[in-house]
Amino acid sequence: MQIKKFVAPTLKDATVQMKSELGDEAIILGSRMIVGDNSSGKRKMFEITAGIDNINLKSNRHEILSNKPAEERKFEEELALLKEKIYSKQRNMNSYSRPSKNFESGIEELLKKPDNFSLDTELDEIADVLSYREVNKSIIKNVIKQLKGYDKLLKPDNLDSYVISSISSMIPTGNFELFKGKKAQIVSLVGPTGVGKTTCIAKLAVIAKILNNIKVGLISIDTYRLGAIDQLKIFSDISNIEMLVAYEPEDMSGLVNKFKDKDLIFIDTAGRSQKDRTHLETTKKFLDKVHVDKTFLVLSSTHTTRTLQDAVEKFGIFNYNSLIFTKIDEAAVFGNLLNVVTNYNYPVIFLSNGQVIPDDIIAADPEFIAKMIYSGKAAK
Repeated sequence: MQIKKFVAPTLKDATVQMKSELGDEAIILGSRMIVGDNSSGKRKMFEITAGIDNINLKSNRHEILSNKPAEERKFEEELALLKEKIYSKQRNMNSYSRPSKNFESGIEELLKKPDNFSLDTELDEIADVLSYREVNKSIIKNVIKQLKGYDKLLKPDNLDSYVISSISSMIPTGNFELFKGKKAQIVSLVGPTGVGKTTCIAKLAVIAKILNNIKVGLISIDTYRLGAIDQLKIFSDISNIEMLVAYEPEDMSGLVNKFKDKDLIFIDTAGRSQKDRTHLETTKKFLDKVHVDKTFLVLSSTHTTRTLQDAVEKFGIFNYNSLIFTKIDEAAVFGNLLNVVTNYNYPVIFLSNGQVIPDDIIAADPEFIAKMIYSGKAAK
């Protein structure tokens, strides 16, 4: 496999460069926006990282790389690093411990004072921290109750670990199972406006294709939002993943039939306000025309608990199976996530932490989410 980066003023231009040099079989491994220099100063540029199998290289432009195992090793290493970043349970976080009494001073290590350790004082401080993280009072009481059950075991150097363990026990998570079968698995993403459904689909589609060797198709029913189809079309061109558009509910079965050779079909829906019942029902008419195997509700972690809960309830008409929380890199606190999952018990499958495709997505892990809630920090 040959790996190469292409930089251009637009994603389309970068894609043209990629296909011109590597051919139509090249696939996108990652994309990001960078700042480049030109005669007029700094400007935003798009960088894509592309890869192509040695056997697919244009013979009239490139040297056959079959005798260069180092290139193949480099590609395998790239994929291994990407897989580790998305699925690893041992994530690098700067601190798991709670802040000092002065919350504005930031995250500090728990002061170890074995000679004058008071469990009641420590538990009061933990309750204050969780309250500051916007965790509901009923959940805080539950955490404190669990900790008191371990009073004989708690020490200054293990107290935070017990807090994290207690929180993680309340967080249901699930796995996104990818497989090749006789029939394509159909997955739809629904959610409020602006939460990042299309970007999530792009990330999951690339993960399925390059990490799991799954044949993927995309169907967009987002003809409501200006530029939505163009956004997904650009991604489709870059990643060489076929995309179709449904303009009416009656289009759906025919489009799914066109993808009968695929292993996985993603359906990108229009973002709808949970308060707009009419538009939600319109979206449901599209999805009801086909057998959707799984539906994921995408929510922004920057929203308040009340707003998240309202969305969870109103989007219930789609009978979704799991949750994806986006924008964890933008949120100030994460107690809202805990409030929602404990109240409704829907499993979390992914966390999105940026715009880079496919890097900025994390497979959900209870301990990681618990550390994130307790420390107030999210790792990249």
